[in-house]
Amino acid sequence: MKLNDQVAIITGAGSGMGAAIAERFAQAEIAGLAIADVNIDAATKVADDLSSRYGCTAIPIAADVSNQDQVEAMAAKTQEQFGRIDILVNNAGICPFVSWEDTTLEDWNRIMQVNLGGPFLCTKAVAPYMQKRQYGRIIYISSLAGFVGSLVANVGYGVSKMGVVPLMKSVAKIYAADGIHANAVAPGTIDTNMTAGFGEEGMRVLTEASLLKRQAQPEEMANTILFLVSDHASYITGATLHANGGALLV
Repeated sequence: MKLNDQVAIITGAGSGMGAAIAERFAQAEIAGLAIADVNIDAATKVADDLSSRYGCTAIPIAADVSNQDQVEAMAAKTQEQFGRIDILVNNAGICPFVSWEDTTLEDWNRIMQVNLGGPFLCTKAVAPYMQKRQYGRIIYISSLAGFVGSLVANVGYGVSKMGVVPLMKSVAKIYAADGIHANAVAPGTIDTNMTAGFGEEGMRVLTEASLLKRQAQPEEMANTILFLVSDHASYITGATLHANGGALLV
């Protein structure tokens, strides 16, 4: 599964699963990567590392996906640098560990702004560039929590992650005639710094939810996403791929 001369934007790529996706794309010989993250230092570190080790051109971009101006600038900078945008991975997200009793409206709104508003803004910014070339692959990161309810995180997390599924389906319908495919991946628990913040009991709950009794490695999710943006998935659009170790059987 080679990506060759393609260019991808990956949000939240300064660490965790986003960084793993970026590395997997680099291994697949992608030509250009926009490493977008709210933490520009982290994005720069990942971009420099991938450029050095794999020979692709990776550029860091500071972007808060809940900020429309920053998102539009991210898309414009990528287009200006590479002359094309083939792939968008809406990976950036937040997953606060806040109980139902302690959840405020401010907490709720922030989760929705980042986890659901972010993919909306990124899609709106990137799709016109893809339309011009009549080609594109857009990936949305949903979650097991969207289908069964949040297991340990803020209840708003599951709501936001379920929301990206109808967003993805609508985008798939709107842009199918333009050669743009949209799909979602719904992971279970992944071994990242984000889930480590749930504490020992939270980690136990997440691990026990899987039939495999372990967390996924970020690289396993990266392989799944590489498949969906590759030519091997040329007849797949509007679909949600459940990659949760058997935590939800569909």
